[in-house]
Amino acid sequence: MTRMDPAFWNNTIWFILLGIITIMVLAITLLQANNRRQLLAFYLTISGMAFCFEMIVYSFFKAYQYFPMLVPHSPADDSIAGNLFSQFSVSSSAVFLAVFGLGYIWHVVIAAAYAFVEELFLALGIYKHNWYRTWMTVAGLLLLFWLTKKAYLIVNTSFGRIWRFLFLFFGLVTLHQHTIVWVFRLTGVRIFSETFLPDKERSLVVLSGTYMLLLGGIIMIMYFSKFKWGWKFLIIVLLYGGHYVAYRYHLIICKEGWFFITTTISIAAMYGYTFLLDKLYDPPLKKHADYG
Repeated sequence: MTRMDPAFWNNTIWFILLGIITIMVLAITLLQANNRRQLLAFYLTISGMAFCFEMIVYSFFKAYQYFPMLVPHSPADDSIAGNLFSQFSVSSSAVFLAVFGLGYIWHVVIAAAYAFVEELFLALGIYKHNWYRTWMTVAGLLLLFWLTKKAYLIVNTSFGRIWRFLFLFFGLVTLHQHTIVWVFRLTGVRIFSETFLPDKERSLVVLSGTYMLLLGGIIMIMYFSKFKWGWKFLIIVLLYGGHYVAYRYHLIICKEGWFFITTTISIAAMYGYTFLLDKLYDPPLKKHADYG
């Protein structure tokens, strides 16, 4: 895409502007926070929650489509790219409202602002409703803002073992899905089967969601457990075996010569991201008491 490409000025530029605003809101929020590391982890958690919801509504129920023209050769991936701008934007606003402790009137004001942006994108032809309507966005955002406010209170008052596992899992969704699963798909080195279900996009949602739940859950259990390294090594071997079974039954499709590489990257990245999020969520200068 060149600078003079009409698609850039008609489509892409609006999503870039939304991305710039998202970065500004997140930066202001981080400056306000007492524990910026923890807040960054919290933002990744909320983004993961928003992503799970949007993938169900967007991909499984085909509510709407985006046209940012960032991946023009693949309309499905192009729409996902547009969805990511939306996901990260609403998450930054939700965290902003929680950190600054703004009242419910501000929740309504921000939700109304997003409704205006949505109608603008519809008018510009860079976004399309199927059965979805803008009032649903307002209702969904009010729910997200409320949940984020409650979640922020949990992080700061009663962040026990169960909540920690749940928050880390959603943070892993943000990190692993966007930097590993989707990048593998875009480069063509590994994709999930598009024929598992009659509908291609629903197949991808079900398989990628199941993959995230199984791999993320197993890695977190292994990471937080007191298993000896011999048992952890056995779990890793079993994870390779599980990947191979999925590969043999064409649930995971790898480019020739890439199976071991992509599997290793996926497992290592999931473990690394778990370590990263755990450290980000820790209070400064001391380890969380639940984990010694």
